[in-house]
Amino acid sequence: MEDDIKLEIGERVRKIRTDIGLSREQLSEMLGISSLFLGYIECGQRGMSITTLCNLCKKLNVSADYILFGREQNTHGINDILVSLNGMDEKYYDAVEECINNLKKLITKIENKQ
Repeated sequence: MEDDIKLEIGERVRKIRTDIGLSREQLSEMLGISSLFLGYIECGQRGMSITTLCNLCKKLNVSADYILFGREQNTHGINDILVSLNGMDEKYYDAVEECINNLKKLITKIENKQ
């Protein structure tokens, strides 16, 4: 039973990673773990620490509830945005960053008026 749980968790980690277009090496570097260890997690051969789980959730913008139990989350299209940005030509990065910063300012203004 424990092996089944690890396998399910690993499959969800791999799906999220591939959906947003990250290689195993890229994600492992983001998490501060080896790509070999991430491979073991994704294949269900190893579990991960709470620290690694928390880092994974933060870096991939996914809930621990989804990773652990497969309960779908409402990310309001965040993963779709990440997929789009991942394939974008680098020459547009500055423009996208400026748009995001302007959007943050607008949201702050709206929240302050409420």
